[in-house]
Amino acid sequence: MALYAGNHKDANRMRGMTLLESVTALTIVAILTAVFAGLGASLLDTKRANTTENDLANIYSAIAGDPKLNTYGYLGDVGDYPSSLADLISPSPVPPGWNGPYLSDARLEANVLYDAFGSPIDYFQPSPGALPASPTDQLALISRGPDRSSTNTADNPNQRSAFGGVLPSDPAYAAASGNADNVAWPHFTDNLKLLDYQSLGRLSVNILSFDDAPNLSSWLPACPNYYDVVLVSVSRNANEAYVNYNPGGASFDLLQGLYVLKVFTSGSTTPIWQEQIAIRPGDSVNRNISLPGVNSSLSATVQLKFFNDLADPLQFYQGATSLGTVNAGSNNDMGAFSANRCSRIIVQDTSTNLLADAYIQPYAPSPIKRRYNTQPACSMTFANQSFNTVAIYSDSLLIGTVGKRGNKRVKSFTVRAGDELTFKNQDNLAISSTLGVSYTVVCPSPPIAQF
Repeated sequence: MALYAGNHKDANRMRGMTLLESVTALTIVAILTAVFAGLGASLLDTKRANTTENDLANIYSAIAGDPKLNTYGYLGDVGDYPSSLADLISPSPVPPGWNGPYLSDARLEANVLYDAFGSPIDYFQPSPGALPASPTDQLALISRGPDRSSTNTADNPNQRSAFGGVLPSDPAYAAASGNADNVAWPHFTDNLKLLDYQSLGRLSVNILSFDDAPNLSSWLPACPNYYDVVLVSVSRNANEAYVNYNPGGASFDLLQGLYVLKVFTSGSTTPIWQEQIAIRPGDSVNRNISLPGVNSSLSATVQLKFFNDLADPLQFYQGATSLGTVNAGSNNDMGAFSANRCSRIIVQDTSTNLLADAYIQPYAPSPIKRRYNTQPACSMTFANQSFNTVAIYSDSLLIGTVGKRGNKRVKSFTVRAGDELTFKNQDNLAISSTLGVSYTVVCPSPPIAQF
């Protein structure tokens, strides 16, 4: 009996320990399940965040391209940012220059692009505002993150112009309610300057021509208005700029992309020079072109008109041949002088016998106006939002250009009181500004000319 009783107690003890162990094991399993469930959710969110960041970077490249790979994206092809992210895949209507789709494997549903968390992507690309404001472009793409919330109040966050609420350009954006877990590309919450995107590069064209005239026989700066310089967008097959060339004036702020540079002699429809040029964001490109075929001694003459407001008479020479004198404080009659087009003109102060000026006689128009005066010089501002490029001419000679894109759509040039300004668009057609089709400069504070 004792043996039986002892075995019975041991059996009960074993059963009790097994139950305790089972409860303990179940508790551990429950704890581990909770831990691993939370860890799994965290790992899943991390994986989604990494996927989303890659997706945003790809969308950014689809818009802006990758200059290192010589791609220029939707922006370089079309000439503007997409109005909606869906335009990267299936725009309607298809704009000139579109060469997409620019994205593959995108989460596009009902014309809305979604992130890996299932929320529509926030697209920030604000308009530059009314002239004369001229800010640098800003561009960002934002996922609302695991909590799927954001301060963006837009009905369709994919829309370029619809961003509302706290803007990414606000330093308080990251701390605003709902934005803490947002995923952004680029990482502007670390550095606001990353929002800025310089979409423009600069092209400067310098032309030399060889003058076969017996007394010269040398390379000289190209004859003003003898050449026309035209820039054509390869993707859009449209003129981006057209100028009547004048040394020092043919510089262009161009949107990133591929262009064909063409040089024509005035009045010709067949280019004498042509090459394709890549414009990358922030780059400065110089093209030095040497062209033969000018003989100023054989060229037709053009009438001259000089304005001499200086204190001394001025003597004008074409080579060694005197063209005549313009007295101090007087203007000669139109047609009183004439000189060969594209010839080199020397101007001498007859009182001091010092060189007062030396220039290449413009090819056109007739009469050519040239001013020697004591009128003040001043800075004048030009703002363009209507034409691909506006060419600005003073007394029919190009002084510069202003494009309509990016932070270069407002520019200033030095002008002088009494100068007669005229303007042409990218198709070489005369256009009007808010100051009219022409403007006579008044210093010291000329108004802004807007287009």
